[in-house]
Amino acid sequence: MRVGREYYEVLEGMHYVCFHYEFEHGMGGENADPDEDCGVAGCPSAPAVRHKDRLVAVVRALVADWSDGPPANWDNHSLPDYLGSLSAWLEDSERYYADRGVSVPWNGWEVVQHAMRAATVHDGEPDRL
Repeated sequence: MRVGREYYEVLEGMHYVCFHYEFEHGMGGENADPDEDCGVAGCPSAPAVRHKDRLVAVVRALVADWSDGPPANWDNHSLPDYLGSLSAWLEDSERYYADRGVSVPWNGWEVVQHAMRAATVHDGEPDRL
């Protein structure tokens, strides 16, 4: 970090919400509204209900996948296999996000949504995300 080196410790010690509104949320724009979701994952302004609704939609889509029997694009075709993969993914989810260079979403609904989709193909081993 060369530019702003003198502020490195300040930035590293900033609370996520403060950092988000200062540098990610677009607060500098004249039309930026701090009460509206900016679209960045984990935006504190995103209504939690939106994430809940997305999770409900994911669960319904997963159930629909089974309408004609085990889906061909799923690796886990039994409830114990699926739940084992789900728990393994959740156990190691921090690494999933770190490997992609993104923060773990602050909203648990979003994490569970990602986990439920991932568990359809995850092999159940925590170290194999």
